[in-house]
Amino acid sequence: MQLSDGTETRRLLRLHSALLSAVYLYHLLERASDLLLVRSNYIWYVPVKSRGKPPKLLIGTKEHGILFFPMVHLVYHWFLPELKGATGMIVDKDTKIDEVVTELTNRIGRGEYAAGQRLPSEREITEELNVSRATVRGALQRLQAENIIDIVPRGGAFVRSPSAKVLVGPTSPNVASGLELKRAGSFIRAMEAQGRKTLIRFIEPSSILDAGEEIGAKMGVSPHTKVLRRYRVHLVERIPYRILDSYYLASLTGDLLGKDEGYIPLFKWLREQTGLRAARAFEKINVRMPSAEEATLLNISRTQPVVDMDRWVWTHDDTLFEYTHIVANAALHEHSYSYDIDEEASK
Repeated sequence: MQLSDGTETRRLLRLHSALLSAVYLYHLLERASDLLLVRSNYIWYVPVKSRGKPPKLLIGTKEHGILFFPMVHLVYHWFLPELKGATGMIVDKDTKIDEVVTELTNRIGRGEYAAGQRLPSEREITEELNVSRATVRGALQRLQAENIIDIVPRGGAFVRSPSAKVLVGPTSPNVASGLELKRAGSFIRAMEAQGRKTLIRFIEPSSILDAGEEIGAKMGVSPHTKVLRRYRVHLVERIPYRILDSYYLASLTGDLLGKDEGYIPLFKWLREQTGLRAARAFEKINVRMPSAEEATLLNISRTQPVVDMDRWVWTHDDTLFEYTHIVANAALHEHSYSYDIDEEASK
């Protein structure tokens, strides 16, 4: 899409109009006060006292006609309001800023620029929309004033995230409900219970593969043990909240291969299909800076911290069936914990 911008043309035409108006007024004064206009070597007009005939004000003369009608024509176009299909000369600059603001806002609304994502540079927007750099800068400043974007000096413009933090854990010290798995069974169900719209986007299709040395060590199985891998992103209100790289024992969850569309509650599915119940989980949390891939998937900068979590889940017969590595946008997560204090601590 290109937006026609006649800023430079309008500036020159308005200057031309102003000069013609000044010359015309000077010409009237020359008739009224017996001043003659003499052209100098520098193309400026300087007044010189006349010793000629008495003053006469003759608006209908040929000299006036030559100046009057071009001046009226240009001044008319200067103040003429914008008409449908009008050319760049009569389009006000504020209107062009409005158009750029509308275009960028629509792109953000359509999800072309997600929350936390960096917008194209001023030069790129200028070239794409065919407008002046000043127009783009004015549009970005207006978007910032409307709390739609954040402008970082020497860093660019970023779409502002309207989302509140997700509380992972009990909402009150008097409610020992535990973390997201204890009652809801998953992050998705916990968010849906709060009335928030969620979406799962698979980065890669689910697959069955050998656990390998690293995952085998984390799950306490042989490197040749088959596991089901599910690599995905959880989105809340269309905003990426966390990346999950999960590995499950294929002997228990192999039937989930290829079932990447929609949401299947894993713990419920496991109990219905195998009779096993998820009974215990252990999580290890760290805070760090994201990798380049993680920053891209979460639409954040490399300088914005993430929560790094390792999770293990066991069934009621003490079978470790899941290991998940979670990377979450730290700015959108708040973790709370509730636990009992042993009597030993008071002795």
